[in-house]
Amino acid sequence: MSEIMQYMANGAATVFTVNNLLLIVLGTVIGLVAGSIPGLNAGNTCAMMLPITLAFPVSGALVFIVAVYMSVQYGGSISAILINTPGASGAMATLLDGYPMCQQGKPAQALGISLGASTVGGIIATIICIVVLKPISQYALQFRTVDIFLLALIGISVIIVISEKDPLKGGLAGAMGLLMAAIGAEPTYGSTRLTFGFFELYEGIPMVACMCGVFAFPAMISLISEKDGSHAGKGAEVGLGGILQGVRLSLRYPAALIRSALIGLFVGIIPGAGVNAAALMSYSQARTWSKNRDNFGKGEPEGIIASEAANNAVAAGAGVNALTIGIPGSNTAAVLLAALTLKGITPGPRIMQAYGNEVYGVFIALLVATVLMFVFGLGYTALASHIIKVDLSYMVPAVMLICIIGSYATRGLIFDSYLFIVFGVLGYLMVSSGYQYAPLVLGIVMGPIAETNFAIAMNLSGGSYGIMFETGISRVIWVVLVLTLLGPTLMKKMKKSDGKKTPET
Repeated sequence: MSEIMQYMANGAATVFTVNNLLLIVLGTVIGLVAGSIPGLNAGNTCAMMLPITLAFPVSGALVFIVAVYMSVQYGGSISAILINTPGASGAMATLLDGYPMCQQGKPAQALGISLGASTVGGIIATIICIVVLKPISQYALQFRTVDIFLLALIGISVIIVISEKDPLKGGLAGAMGLLMAAIGAEPTYGSTRLTFGFFELYEGIPMVACMCGVFAFPAMISLISEKDGSHAGKGAEVGLGGILQGVRLSLRYPAALIRSALIGLFVGIIPGAGVNAAALMSYSQARTWSKNRDNFGKGEPEGIIASEAANNAVAAGAGVNALTIGIPGSNTAAVLLAALTLKGITPGPRIMQAYGNEVYGVFIALLVATVLMFVFGLGYTALASHIIKVDLSYMVPAVMLICIIGSYATRGLIFDSYLFIVFGVLGYLMVSSGYQYAPLVLGIVMGPIAETNFAIAMNLSGGSYGIMFETGISRVIWVVLVLTLLGPTLMKKMKKSDGKKTPET
């Protein structure tokens, strides 16, 4: 314990210098703005910032990158809530309840809930990482590819959860998404599938073009058809007052905050799982066990909390395996490893011996960045909430242009801009036909993760399915998956049995 305290003290001394604090402030502001722009997710934002870190010392480069990482995770919820388009892919689950709340005339409150949940989730996960950094890093090594496959199954099970009212249409949309996820290179041999001769599809469906098209395009078409000419109706609640009200509302769900932060941390430390799996798994669990589960998808605060607390908790978890194991759990963690390598530091189990102060400094910087994210986020989201009042004749073309540019900028291919339009038309047709588009995107996002890890697991086991039940971790994940699928039915039966009971007189 004394060794940990010494590391923490030295790490704090590294972070709390004028230069490093200024870099954390700069990284936080950049992350907030970039995260709210569709197309600029955590991975490519940090990658664009990487050349700048060459001018910084080791500690400065690390605190700057992690500050950008943490704040981008929250920034993605801003566009998800206001224009139904996730700025960062991890905010996909946020818009399921965030945008409906915005349509109810409560955009500022939804943004405040997101900010409060992101802040609390980030703080909880970071503190846990600081206290038990070494045991957590050893725990991460016990996860296998089959465990990541099972986590992906939990993410896919969200399709069933959110399609409960119309399982046929939800299932068809999810199946279409899983089929689209098969586009590109086959994970075992690398042979192409369903590319129709387009080499641009060799890497699969580009997620930015897909999400911008499916989510933003139908929303903008819907707004154009409104006669009153105002987004989310007149009299929408905007400004700092609504933001603070939302923050206070998020604190009324302590159980959801803690559960979602732990899920985000748990998934974040698993190499290769990613922020999407964390957000979807957290959202699924929140909906399964919530007393207000019927309100999910209609503007339920607990749905926003589940997604956002998990998103920001992932940042701390991803830092653990990236630094102490040397395995990047996401594109952003890979950028963090690149920053270390450029400074002559080799990540891995021995990093604590040579650079223990810097490692603890990273997590203390995450803590500081989370607090600053809240402070600057109050002002930034208060201004952003006024987008709701912008005349549609200006807002709709601006949003469409941003989505087209964001789709192109991710890979630098004009093909992706065309895909944005294709997915936009598909999304509009689905909405007008009564289909939910969220299951489609869930299938596209989680399909490659499930397929790749399943293929690796089967190759390692020689085709034996027994590998999925060999370890305690696998069996625990199976229990969670079964509870996720059967939980709603069990909850309904419990409510019915309670309703039949009459009090004794």
